Amino acid sequence: MAYLGDYHTHTTYSRRGKKLHAVGSVLENARAAKAAGLKELAITDHGYAHYYGISGKKAFERLKSDCTAAEEETGVKIYAGLENNLDPRSGKSNEFAPLIDCDETVLADLQIVQGGYHAMVGMPTLFGNMLFWARNVIFKFLPGRKKLIERNTAAYKRLIDEYPIDFIGHPNRGIMADVVEVAKYAHSRGVYVELNGRHKSLKKREIKAMVDAGVEFICSSDAHRPASVGKMPLADKLIKKYNIPYGLIANWNRLPEFRSRSFRSAREQKETHTEKDA
Repeated sequence: MAYLGDYHTHTTYSRRGKKLHAVGSVLENARAAKAAGLKELAITDHGYAHYYGISGKKAFERLKSDCTAAEEETGVKIYAGLENNLDPRSGKSNEFAPLIDCDETVLADLQIVQGGYHAMVGMPTLFGNMLFWARNVIFKFLPGRKKLIERNTAAYKRLIDEYPIDFIGHPNRGIMADVVEVAKYAHSRGVYVELNGRHKSLKKREIKAMVDAGVEFICSSDAHRPASVGKMPLADKLIKKYNIPYGLIANWNRLPEFRSRSFRSAREQKETHTEKDA
């Protein structure tokens, strides 16, 4: 019994100029995945809006080509993806789209779609980002906390509804939402909730409530170097500590069924019907 896939890893495409956020190439990650006995691997470098985000559409095209070549060499199925970021303003107003990291043409090319939140990403100004981060992380008992949680929860739900999200990455890390409500909503729509191998973002009571609701998890390494691919120490610890049934781990001794393809197909059919009706 073992993990068969790792769906959240980074490479040297996560960078800012010459300053690297992760080390190791796509091929090196793929070779590490093969050595670890994995059947599948996702490359999910940071989206455009992140400080270390991939540098545009042409860079993503190169990443895709690298994934194809690495899959051919190693025999490991390689998904080309991005770690997309949630714009929390979308929970307050429909004026803002929930996803801020790439245009529709690149989104359509993603072979796996992760959605989540990173601090200092989303607001139009540095001050706005700092204020949002402070309200979420430092001043948790400020007046307006309840309303903030409601807005952030709504933003997560819009992200799930409007984009072909396959899983929610490290939910509630740096942001306050009703994560149990988000997880249940995600589960009802075929979206997995990540147990991140590096970052703890869920509380005991939240995990237990998710388990009771039958929420399905996906465990990922969030590797920033090839040596970490397939290694999920924190996720392993949470599974054992809180008695999470392995039957709820989508990549434990089975391969996940990602919804992005069916989501896109359903949206295309809806758009076609709308055009015909018009």
